[in-house]
Amino acid sequence: MKSAAILAGGIVAFALLAFFCLPRHAPQSIASAVPIPANFHARVEYGMLILRGSLPSETSKAAILQQAQELYGTTPGNVVDELAVDPRVGTVAWADNVAQVLPVLGQMKERGSIIIDGRTIVVSGQVGGDRAKAAVLQTIAPLTQAGLELEDRILAGPSTAGRPTKPLSPTAPSPKAPATKAPLLVVASSPKAPAPAVLSQKDSVTKSSSPVVAQIPKAPSLPVTPSPAAPSLTQVSPASLQKKLNEILTRSSIEFESKSSTMTPASLATLDQLTAELRQFPFTAIEIGGHTDKYGEPEYNLQLSQRRADAVRRYFTKHGLSNQFTAVGYGASRPLSVRENRAGLQRNRRIEIRLKGQPEL
Repeated sequence: MKSAAILAGGIVAFALLAFFCLPRHAPQSIASAVPIPANFHARVEYGMLILRGSLPSETSKAAILQQAQELYGTTPGNVVDELAVDPRVGTVAWADNVAQVLPVLGQMKERGSIIIDGRTIVVSGQVGGDRAKAAVLQTIAPLTQAGLELEDRILAGPSTAGRPTKPLSPTAPSPKAPATKAPLLVVASSPKAPAPAVLSQKDSVTKSSSPVVAQIPKAPSLPVTPSPAAPSLTQVSPASLQKKLNEILTRSSIEFESKSSTMTPASLATLDQLTAELRQFPFTAIEIGGHTDKYGEPEYNLQLSQRRADAVRRYFTKHGLSNQFTAVGYGASRPLSVRENRAGLQRNRRIEIRLKGQPEL
């Protein structure tokens, strides 16, 4: 009986040891069961197409490369292939439809991009008008139907096709002079002369057998008022644009609900002013920085500031801005004020908009 009890105790101990220790020795098999999300990034810039990402199959990659070479040619350097096929990447419904949407990059002016990461597709660039944008959205519809959420960063620029040429500035139309017919020539023909006779020098001066021509005087021309000169179009420099952005945020900051990334209604007017200024530089890289006060856990403040910066970025892109936005959450790491009163804490809770390469606020 004693030996049986010892044997039973050993079996139980071995089972417990196996239960607690075996999972530590099998992380690779468990990790291998978790698929890596597929991703895709296509960027065209001045005629060169760059492809990056991780795909689930060689078939998807081959279809993308074939379409890319048909659009941009097989000359080395026209298509940069940095696509990878990873067996750990899970199968996704959109992978087989990516090749069909590559032609939309050819409609972008100078540069454009398509980014698929997880469950989102981001399309950026500028096209020539609302019709061109509608055609792009229709082309990428198979990807959204496959379950991807669209983040529209397409800027519809002015379209000149089929439009009459207009002056740079409105000018008052000059009054048109009434159309006048060519002067009438009244010809009085002389009667037929008898047989030629020899005239004296005096007669040849005072008499003439040539027809008499009477010309009606021209109508007086109407005075033409000169058109005012068209105003010169001034270019706004990045430094002056950054100054305007800073002034807007100083007058009225972007505020959120407490412990939330939901913007207050009063902040929408500030965002609209910023949007109008940023339209002047559609291809400038912009950083959106989110900041909090020092109260709360540092990790929570980082996440909250990141969510708020992302909310501002989504607002800009939904309102037609095509800039390359970067949303960064800094938490409480960059305070503007060391005061712990209400005004100091409110000053530290802020959103900053900065053009890349320009000094911070």
